Amino acid sequence: MTSTSSTKPIRPTKLVAAALFACLVGLTATACGDAQEAPDATSAGATPPSDRSVPVIGGPSPASTAPDSGDDTSSTAKDDDECGVTGGPDGALHVRLISGDVTCETAMSIAKEYSPLIATGQPQTVSGWSCSPSEVPGELSRCTRNNQIFAFTVT
Repeated sequence: MTSTSSTKPIRPTKLVAAALFACLVGLTATACGDAQEAPDATSAGATPPSDRSVPVIGGPSPASTAPDSGDDTSSTAKDDDECGVTGGPDGALHVRLISGDVTCETAMSIAKEYSPLIATGQPQTVSGWSCSPSEVPGELSRCTRNNQIFAFTVT
């Protein structure tokens, strides 16, 4: 009496596919560790870059948490040196005279030309004025020519 088997042999391609799937699942699970398991770049012997600065482009400054002493010691001009408001990348910017004999008429004329360029974050020359992002706290940008300076502020 001969017996016939009702089971079919497993094909090699199905075995290979199953093995590859299992490897993929295992590698994915291994690669998805948490942040505590990630090696620190400095502990691995790598030196982080010394300049981690990011160019600042547009936007309002966060409100100060320092108590208001009533004495404005910042390097931005007083309110009586404000010439007016011009459009900036994220809203209105105040044009303030900082130093020199620049007039509000001149400052506002240059501001009108320069304000669309502020969002580039790059230094620009506008009608002989050098305008660029400011490093002075409270100022978004500054334009200078000889000893004449005016600035763009958000307040």
